[in-house]
Amino acid sequence: MYNVLIVDDEPMIRDGLKTIIPWTSYGFQVVDTAADAVDALKKYKAHQIDLMLMDIRMPGMDGLQLMSEIRNTDTRIHFIILSGYSEFEYAKRAINANVTGYLLKPVDEDELIQYLEIVRTKLQQEKGIELLEKDTLTFQKDHLLQTLIHLNKDEQEAITEESLTLFIDWVKYRLIVMELISKREVENKLLFDMKQRLKEIFEPEKGYVFMYEQKISILLKDHAITEEKLVDLYQKVTEVMIGDHSVCCSISKEFTNIKAINKAYHEVKSLLDRKFFYHENGFIQSDSQPTFQTRKNIEYVNKEFPLHSFAEKLYYAIDIANQMAIKDTLQEAAQVMVDLQFCEEKMKKSFVQLMTAILSKCSATKPELQSEITTITGNIGEIHYQHNIKQLINYLYTSLRKVIENLDIGDQTIQIKKLIDFIHRNYHENLKLEALAELFNYNSAYLGKLFKNYTGQYFNTYLDQVRMENAKTYLTQGLKVYRVAERVGYSNVDYFHHKFKKYVGMSPSKFRKSRVK
Repeated sequence: MYNVLIVDDEPMIRDGLKTIIPWTSYGFQVVDTAADAVDALKKYKAHQIDLMLMDIRMPGMDGLQLMSEIRNTDTRIHFIILSGYSEFEYAKRAINANVTGYLLKPVDEDELIQYLEIVRTKLQQEKGIELLEKDTLTFQKDHLLQTLIHLNKDEQEAITEESLTLFIDWVKYRLIVMELISKREVENKLLFDMKQRLKEIFEPEKGYVFMYEQKISILLKDHAITEEKLVDLYQKVTEVMIGDHSVCCSISKEFTNIKAINKAYHEVKSLLDRKFFYHENGFIQSDSQPTFQTRKNIEYVNKEFPLHSFAEKLYYAIDIANQMAIKDTLQEAAQVMVDLQFCEEKMKKSFVQLMTAILSKCSATKPELQSEITTITGNIGEIHYQHNIKQLINYLYTSLRKVIENLDIGDQTIQIKKLIDFIHRNYHENLKLEALAELFNYNSAYLGKLFKNYTGQYFNTYLDQVRMENAKTYLTQGLKVYRVAERVGYSNVDYFHHKFKKYVGMSPSKFRKSRVK
């Protein structure tokens, strides 16, 4: 609809003109009326007026003066003049002042409709030209920025200074690059809609929005950045998100030459390429700290991730229902992967392997949790859709917490009973009091004291006893000594031989001969 303002000092004429025809049927709407030129100026500024029906003679400023005042700043508005026979000389001056139409009072309905159709056609033509000019200018700006980003410094010399005038009047610049993150392929229409929303926010006063490499970019104009403004800017950028997609944003350092957009873009893009390793609650900048820093001077066997060791730690943490130990172990696993300089894909693949190993072991030893384990296993592919390390760890932690959420941690007595049960089920592993103390959230010396008070034996003595009793069972079954040693947790057969003889009073071989018929 095109907006109409009716200006006449006679109330009956104003009201009559509002009702004489069905304005909306011809593409117009009367947004207001005014009683004189001063009132008309005020209401013209309050609305975006396309057509003004105006009496040529009014008290104070007349219609011609009002037209001249408006034409100083607005050449697109259309005027239809209203006058009586006695004002014909004014009317001739009005026609020379480039008005669209001239109507004698009382206004004839059909004549007014004819003029409205003429005005509507002109407005449509003007709108088309305006859009074409705007599209042409947008294309020129987009092409210039895309060319500047694409070309290297030497190739940029071929760009004319005339082309650069599209942005050359800016004093300083910053560049924001946005990357949409989704489980499914991002549609071009979604990017276009987001781009249009951002244009409404930033153009033309604050910057310019364009596309490059399927990413939305915002060239900020003369934008001084404080921490507070950065937070506000991030909120403005991200509030245009549509649907269940998320977005990651990076912002460049300030630069003062538009040609430096090439360097700014590639620096910002390199940060986005490593977005997985950063937090998601703001812009990634050149001085942003990743979630985990690479630790130096740490050696890893064969420079490989110790999958079995972390699977074992996590299984123990689940076994004793220690949620904190689960989270700490997951974070330590991520830290080790960062130390080993794993890329995002390799890190996610390693966590899939780690989860598979844990859940497989839990499935074999905890049949009562089979339903929950099956559900988590079915959703393990979600690991690949986690946007950053923090989100990935939280996802894994939440999944494993569901496995143990019905297990009771209990008081000290229950804790010691759990520890004893744990020893009887895992005596064949390399159990250390210090490691178990961490899982149970105790100081190792204090846990050892509690254990001694409850069992009457020191931890290592009790563990040796459990191992020896199981070794006797295996030897009775006729297993070879070195096999028995392995099964009860001793990698050194001689050490096992020494321990067994001390505990039983005879060598493992002699014991087996005495029991095997």
